[in-house]
Amino acid sequence: MRTDSRRTHNPFNALMVLVIAGVVFFAIYARQTAHEFLFRPPPVSYERDSSFEYVVADDGVELNVFWEGAGKDAWTVLYLCGSEEDLSMAMPKLRNYQLKGYNVASFEYRGYGFTEGAPNESNLYVDAGLVYDYLLRDKGVSESRLVLHGRSVGGGVATELATSRDPARLILESTFTSVYENLLSLKWIPGDMFENENKASKVGCPVLLIHGEDDGIVDAANSIVLRESFEGGNVSFLTFPEAGHRNVDRVGGLAYWTAIEQFVRGSKSGL
Repeated sequence: MRTDSRRTHNPFNALMVLVIAGVVFFAIYARQTAHEFLFRPPPVSYERDSSFEYVVADDGVELNVFWEGAGKDAWTVLYLCGSEEDLSMAMPKLRNYQLKGYNVASFEYRGYGFTEGAPNESNLYVDAGLVYDYLLRDKGVSESRLVLHGRSVGGGVATELATSRDPARLILESTFTSVYENLLSLKWIPGDMFENENKASKVGCPVLLIHGEDDGIVDAANSIVLRESFEGGNVSFLTFPEAGHRNVDRVGGLAYWTAIEQFVRGSKSGL
């Protein structure tokens, strides 16, 4: 007697459909949540002056770049902003670097400040690489004296740059292991973003991790995991007990800047 295949039901197939649907749902939810977490451009609150230049991307977008030179032989810091920073909000930190004798550069992501467009992970990487190469080519910056300093999502941009270029130092401040793991404590959802933990082994320069222990947005445990992920042991780790996500430099004060100076220019002992 022949069985009618139309009446044969495989419960395994139904289960697989439910699993796939669940994964798709979580992937869409994670992507939307991540985008809201990563990109929060503030209203423009400043006017451009001669400290700012435009660097044109391959697709014609003009990237608003800040540059202040201190001298040919000076160390250079390329600062990669956090998710809610434009150049006016980053300026106190940039000016502190400048006062300490550094060449200083930064730029606004697409959709931020005076840079048009919409931000995403891919164009942040491409645009950062463009600005990095612009510093070497047009500003005469020596890569052997170039420091990448990334805060929050900027730490993800800085980490990616450090895997594709050869900077002298990498500073990661309030940076996460990956977006999905930080937001959802999950690694299995496809499409994760800014996977810094997985990229750490490809970074060849010394690394300084800085984190506030009272960070309610990116827990300091992220930096602890990252510390173990960088190979070779050339990693320094600094925390500030009362600092949150956005105020590490202000809370840390002199200790914050002394640690950076020691890391970049000299001894890293005591970090």
